Amino acid sequence: MMRLDWLELDNRECNRDWENAIEYSYSEWEKDQSNKTKLIRTLFLYWYVYVEDIPSFLSDDQVLSRLKAVSSFGKEYLSDNIDFQWLYGYVSSINPELFGKLEDYDEIEQEGRLFIKRALEKEPKNIFLQMLEKGTEPYDKYSKWKYDRRNDLERYFKNFFQGCSLYDEYFAEIGNKSL
Repeated sequence: MMRLDWLELDNRECNRDWENAIEYSYSEWEKDQSNKTKLIRTLFLYWYVYVEDIPSFLSDDQVLSRLKAVSSFGKEYLSDNIDFQWLYGYVSSINPELFGKLEDYDEIEQEGRLFIKRALEKEPKNIFLQMLEKGTEPYDKYSKWKYDRRNDLERYFKNFFQGCSLYDEYFAEIGNKSL
């Protein structure tokens, strides 16, 4: 796994300039679709904007259409990339309805879990990936696992998700919950 810093987008997110960040990320990704940082960060931003209902100049349908375009491209061209695997796995397993038809909900959720598992197979000692994979288990089992590893998780999150971007703040918060 690598840090996914994108200075121009980070600055927009740190300044809470959501409309500019939303348009900038997608237009930059369209210009350079092979750039994995741009794809992954755009995927995350559009997922977050849609799920958290951040006001945007785009309609919900436009946000969802772009989210699906970015995720489809990622699945086709970056399905073996560990950073795409864990992020797509995470967002699609918790919001499968955004990535396909409602009748495919269970299949998409399982696909998301499989993406997380594939990422963990590449870096089995990565505590963050372990946490994502354990998060698919029953809550009491997951919370005990997380509590037992709270010091290691705290170190990981302080080192890896340390910026002020939406991406860093979101995952730092997820990591620090219940530590």
